[in-house]
Amino acid sequence: MSTTKSPGTLHRYNQTPRLVAFEHTRDGSSPQNTLIFIPGLNEGLLTTPYIQSLSAALHPSYSFVEVLLSSSYSGWGHSSISQDVEEMAECVGYFLSLRPGGKIVLMGNSTGCQDVLHYISSEGSRPIVDGGILQAPVSDREAIQMIYPQNDHKRYNDLAQGWVKEGKGEETLPNEVSLPILGARITANRWLSLASPGPEHKGEDDMFSSDFEPARFQATFGIAARRGVALMILFSGNDRSVPSTVDKEALVARMEKAFLDAGGKLGRGSGILPGASHTVKEQGDVRNELHRRVNDFLEDIERGTVGQKQCNA
Repeated sequence: MSTTKSPGTLHRYNQTPRLVAFEHTRDGSSPQNTLIFIPGLNEGLLTTPYIQSLSAALHPSYSFVEVLLSSSYSGWGHSSISQDVEEMAECVGYFLSLRPGGKIVLMGNSTGCQDVLHYISSEGSRPIVDGGILQAPVSDREAIQMIYPQNDHKRYNDLAQGWVKEGKGEETLPNEVSLPILGARITANRWLSLASPGPEHKGEDDMFSSDFEPARFQATFGIAARRGVALMILFSGNDRSVPSTVDKEALVARMEKAFLDAGGKLGRGSGILPGASHTVKEQGDVRNELHRRVNDFLEDIERGTVGQKQCNA
């Protein structure tokens, strides 16, 4: 039986709308640095399979924090990654005030990767972080195309676009659009952000699609690199959210190239995580490899030794 409880401290980092973050605690540790975890759609505290094992195995100078956002659990359907980033900035500022001078690293799983990359690459005034980890940075657009029948997909895109033109972008689409498959009700704006219809594919959430030209990756990964934020990509080798036609290694190499070409500091463990599912449900060697790469990256950030990984793209 897996562990069902975790000792820790619940922090209120935002008074309105009363948002909290859960800091896992370990006996005898006094960490000066913080790893803040942002989960994917429909997720919240302790729902990502590797949370407790990673927390237990984490580098001793780092504390592991799970942040709750307005978009957590089913709230994502009525939120946006821009709103996520505003709330993440409050959380980062809160923990910087608790540990002045400490390092802050953001780690996202799935759609949480969009939050992390948006935080470190988009315009706006927010607390600076030292690093970002993208675990399972997959394209929601390509995943939606894979799981929705083509006729339904087009019909829902047309419906959402029509609502936005009528000024109803923040209104909730009919339940049939998202509730049975995606698990939450969704606004027209958030549907278009995730589904990102062509030909422009301008959805705010659309950051990791395999059909992007280099300029699209340069506009996110390249900007993050120029801001001096260290980065590590952990793309799950057996991720079923990715179409079988996508060459995962080539896709990761293109992301890394955009980052490195702009002078980015790329973690030595960046790349494919062999044998891993989307949320790394696997135990044993696969899970241990996740722990090792994360800890190596955190240690390198603390030491200031994050190096230039060579890219073959």
